Amino acid sequence: MSFKSLTDMRSDMGKLKIGGGHKVASTKSSEAESPPEVIPDDEPDSVFTTLRSFYNSQLSSSNSTDPLLTPSGGFNYSSPSSLARIMSLYTGRSGYGKKDQAKTTPMRESADPSEGLRVLDPASDAEAIEKMRTQGWTSTTSTVQQAEQKHPARFIDDLRPIQALLRTKRSKRCRTCRHILVKPEAKVQSTRFRIRLVALNYIPTISLKPLQPAPSTQLPLIDLNALPALRASQFLLTLKNPLFDPVKITLGTPSHTPGKQSHKVTILCPQFDVGPNMDQWDEALGDPKSRRTSKMLSLLKVEYAGGDGGKVAEAGKVWEKGRNWTTVVVEVICAAIEEGDKTAMREDEDVLEIPVFVRMEWEADTEREESGGGGKGEERKEKRELAYWVVVGVGRVGRLEGSSS
Repeated sequence: MSFKSLTDMRSDMGKLKIGGGHKVASTKSSEAESPPEVIPDDEPDSVFTTLRSFYNSQLSSSNSTDPLLTPSGGFNYSSPSSLARIMSLYTGRSGYGKKDQAKTTPMRESADPSEGLRVLDPASDAEAIEKMRTQGWTSTTSTVQQAEQKHPARFIDDLRPIQALLRTKRSKRCRTCRHILVKPEAKVQSTRFRIRLVALNYIPTISLKPLQPAPSTQLPLIDLNALPALRASQFLLTLKNPLFDPVKITLGTPSHTPGKQSHKVTILCPQFDVGPNMDQWDEALGDPKSRRTSKMLSLLKVEYAGGDGGKVAEAGKVWEKGRNWTTVVVEVICAAIEEGDKTAMREDEDVLEIPVFVRMEWEADTEREESGGGGKGEERKEKRELAYWVVVGVGRVGRLEGSSS
């Protein structure tokens, strides 16, 4: 079974008859002497349409017309007889101007298949009994399957696909305080949410990977399981914006990490902007530079800095920027951990973790997110802020060999 599009599958299924073939539209013959066309039993929609048109014609011909109604369906108040009938309703003189009404012609039933008549065929029952005898009870439909079908279905072969109700975009409440966490827009065509209190809908996604020195510098590569001590190592910190509005990010971190091992940390660009999470592809942009830097950096991709003509990290400048993400450079100088201190250290005490304070500022559209009225109000921007602490894990610090004293 093939469909033309994913949005109109219901109409495509309605055009298919039982067995997978396409329905053939029945055409009425203009010749009066031509035999009436018999509609198959596997097309109940066509039979119902024909029967409904027949009864509509019978109702229009058998019912007498109301003198108060015009041919177009409106009330006729200009006729003197109509005014007299209306006045008799309020004065109580119901017999004023009353005339004997002729008896209505009884409505007849359909007489042939062209009018929607379906004659019982004994051969169909014999065929059903033979099918049950050969295929068994498993070939018949259950009570639940018959209740879900629009038309009677006796066998499994008679079942047709039914439309499943979409259950997405439902409101969610907290199980403890019953506060609304997520509430979708009132407009069906909109995919945005009015109330979003889930942290992942606001907090940017943070990722960190090492910025390796260029091969021409002849410096050893950074190993996350053994970070070099007493030497500056650079890392790429990437923040991805989940909001539909541009965000201004301000990062803050202590100059030295807390704990027994104090490591020096410096963020070269603590303030930067992150673009909105728009529903469009960066490859469609006309700027070749933005097209080149539009893809999200993968953690498996190795980045190099320095060397002949290579890119060098500078203070106050971002490393790379995309549609809804920005990458900055973080410089770390790990403290020395001697080999003799291995027994005195506790578990995971040599793990380098950087506490980062993230502050977000953005302007949200209050009409789109908070207004609950039916009419369209004036759209205005509201400045919002969000600040939180996050701990970014880097790796393990390597120990210095040969310095036991």
